[in-house]
Amino acid sequence: MASSQWTLLGDDILNRITDRLDDIYDYVRFGAVCKPWLSFSHRFYKHKHHLFRANHQLPLLVVPMEGHQEIRGLYNIAKDTLCNQIQLNLPYKRCCGSSHGWLFFVDNKSAQIQLVLINPFASESEKSMIKLPPIRCDDHNGVMHMDEYGVNKAVLSKDPNDFPNDFEVIAIYGGTQTLTHYKSGNNFWSYPKPNKEIQTFADVIFYKGMAYAVDFHSWIVRIYRKRYKQRPGGNNSSPCYLRFKTINERLSEFLWCNYSGNAYLVETSIGELLHVRRDYITMEERIRKDDEIEEEMKRARAEYEARTQEEHDQLREEINKIMDELENQKVEEYVEPDLSKFLEEELPKYDNPQLSVNFTVFKLNFPSSRGQKSMETLNGEILFLGDNNSVSVPSSRCPTLIPNSIYYTDDYVGDYFHNLAFGSCDTGVFNPENKDFGKHFVPSFSAKGMPPPIFVVPRYRCSAKKIV
Repeated sequence: MASSQWTLLGDDILNRITDRLDDIYDYVRFGAVCKPWLSFSHRFYKHKHHLFRANHQLPLLVVPMEGHQEIRGLYNIAKDTLCNQIQLNLPYKRCCGSSHGWLFFVDNKSAQIQLVLINPFASESEKSMIKLPPIRCDDHNGVMHMDEYGVNKAVLSKDPNDFPNDFEVIAIYGGTQTLTHYKSGNNFWSYPKPNKEIQTFADVIFYKGMAYAVDFHSWIVRIYRKRYKQRPGGNNSSPCYLRFKTINERLSEFLWCNYSGNAYLVETSIGELLHVRRDYITMEERIRKDDEIEEEMKRARAEYEARTQEEHDQLREEINKIMDELENQKVEEYVEPDLSKFLEEELPKYDNPQLSVNFTVFKLNFPSSRGQKSMETLNGEILFLGDNNSVSVPSSRCPTLIPNSIYYTDDYVGDYFHNLAFGSCDTGVFNPENKDFGKHFVPSFSAKGMPPPIFVVPRYRCSAKKIV
């Protein structure tokens, strides 16, 4: 067929072609053939983009490029190849979220935490960067660093380019991993009311028009905003605060066996909501820790009861003296260390990286009832977990990948720089059926200290110029 005749193909034939395309690059290349094809692909996306969400498009992996600090590459795990045609100019720091094709970064040029959204896949007519208002950081948030680790995770409700006046952001931030909520058009964030009980969250998701969060002890809540009767002072203060409705009861926080190193909420391609728990230590070790703590508490109680009141008063007096001395000490101003020097000279010398040892999957039973049911199989789904907005894709759409498996990236922030010394290496594949681990993309050891990989689902924008 002569090149000029490609433009004469009817929409029915073009529709059959585009229905067979799964890869984001294939769509871009399709639109680059000729102007009529580009126009058709644009109309195809506008009319059927909801199918990409419903079918949960296969994510790509944003990976560091050795020797290029400001350039990130895209790795296609389904094809086991690095997409050399596309290079992304991104800040040289950890990405604390990936949602609807946007990447979240913390702008640490000020003494506040400020989130910046970057969309490296946006077309020329769309926004590619959005700066959100600073997040309030009080003493009770336990924010030790205003850098990329000040925010554990952030997610979007919708694509800001599709819904510029109707998108929301929820972020988990600070040492206590607190929730905060932002609504497009506002100049403030909304926060939970101060609570004596620490609320430490691991993941958040927008699901069927509502927001849900999970903590490390299986506590799952629905998040909603409620207006203050009297708005707090300040021009940028929110008129609303966050409230939580319990969906799944929290397990005891005092037992190691109930604790998960990380937790995720993910919507499957058929609309079910899954709760995934990620463990860094085995159940046997957690039970042993609980036994040791129980024995220690028994000894402590016995020693305490054996003391006379005089000894107890003397001990209390000594403790008060020490506390008074600590309060009078001058607190030195924190200075952000040079990361490369820190890695070479000051990083604690860990013998082993913190690696995942197990994943447990549950299906939530609401709204019909509360509770969750353990799952031994993923029923044909493939999960993609990490700092990204969790993704689930039917294995039928990616036959080269391991079906009924969890693909995960290194998102361990419990000990700040623990895994950076090993090159952000807790990246792999887990099969819940046979408990086997495997590997996909693993950064080389020389990439230590570089930003860890993160999954992203690019939104198709019909921009052939993205192929270079």
